[in-house]
Amino acid sequence: MKKLYFVVVALFLGAGIASAADFPSKPLMHIIPAKAGGGFDLSSRVLTTQWEKLLGQPITFDYSPGASGEIGFSKMLSRPDDGYTTIMTTIAMYAMNVNTGTAKAGWDQVGFIGNLISDPNVLLVHKDSPYKTIEEFLEAGRKAEKPLTISTSHPKAVTTLAARILIELTGINAKVIAFDGGSKARNALAGKQVDACIGPYFSSSSKKEFIRALASFTKKKVYSGVWDVPTMSEATGKSFPNLVEPFAFMIARETIKDNPEHYQKLVTTFKQAATSPETIASAEKQGMASFLDYWSPEECDAYVQEFQEVWDKYKHLME
Repeated sequence: MKKLYFVVVALFLGAGIASAADFPSKPLMHIIPAKAGGGFDLSSRVLTTQWEKLLGQPITFDYSPGASGEIGFSKMLSRPDDGYTTIMTTIAMYAMNVNTGTAKAGWDQVGFIGNLISDPNVLLVHKDSPYKTIEEFLEAGRKAEKPLTISTSHPKAVTTLAARILIELTGINAKVIAFDGGSKARNALAGKQVDACIGPYFSSSSKKEFIRALASFTKKKVYSGVWDVPTMSEATGKSFPNLVEPFAFMIARETIKDNPEHYQKLVTTFKQAATSPETIASAEKQGMASFLDYWSPEECDAYVQEFQEVWDKYKHLME
């Protein structure tokens, strides 16, 4: 009987080792919770070309836009927890969805493989704007009888939170004009329909012939290749939160628990791909190399906690 027991255990352990070694044995699905051709799509492709080589299997893309990403996340969470399904969005965006009740699944159900890119939010004005510096913009805002207008990407977006924090901490007379999409918000600024806009640096740089940045919502100075600007904290002397858009690859947390070997292989190969010369070269062609910013799963979780502290402090501004 003991002999039979050990044989069964050996077979079970052997099957587990083989399963981990063979993973993945079929193509993976990577969900883009947006339309093809956008930032999530382009940045994912920068990574997956090299990641496919390391995994030994192709990665197919599934485009599931709508409901602030909820359609894509619902699809991911409905699939088996075997490590074959991933999704990309920004940590800040999903954190806003969780905190505003848009997301059905909380952080207890969604985990991280790693972060690829960090796109800092910046305050933008039209290139012909009379405000040449953040100081001039704020001075005009404090004296304005009619509120200055600041466009953002969505009523529940992190850009809207940033705009409301800016108004709260500086005392300017301004109001938020929330659009349904970041490109619409930036187009409004490019068309001179608003006085300013808050949006991610890299995503906004596509409109650099029409708009320019004045300051960043970051802890440290951002890439100066397109716009050389101070941080909000430096410019105002106020303690502004770090509001970046970390583009992270995510996975169902059940996968981490039920298939730890599969998960660990994804994490290890993701880091190798994200930091490889091939990925850096690919990002350079897309103009996003300066925004590459690998984070481990633990660092992603730490940013969730950091963002939650910001939300707890300023959530009254979103009511």
